[in-house]
Amino acid sequence: DDWIPADKRFNDGSVLTTTPGSYRPNDWGVYDVHGNVAEWTSSTDAAGRYIVKGGSWYDRPYRAAVHASRSYPAWQRVFDVGFRVILEDK
Repeated sequence: DDWIPADKRFNDGSVLTTTPGSYRPNDWGVYDVHGNVAEWTSSTDAAGRYIVKGGSWYDRPYRAAVHASRSYPAWQRVFDVGFRVILEDK
């Protein structure tokens, strides 16, 4: 498969990633949910691999959704997966 991670219909002017908060927030006020990196979760699958949710800049468009998921062993390095830090006011 010679797929190149780009959709010619869209061009945000960035080669890979961009400064956090550069785009509008979603309906819940959360920035940068789709398209930057997929996110590690603390959940594991039946084989003990950590579940990754969402899509990244490298994924095909159908993976750029919160319902998309896959899993990796904890030791595996993945170049398009990161994590989100959430701070809540108390």
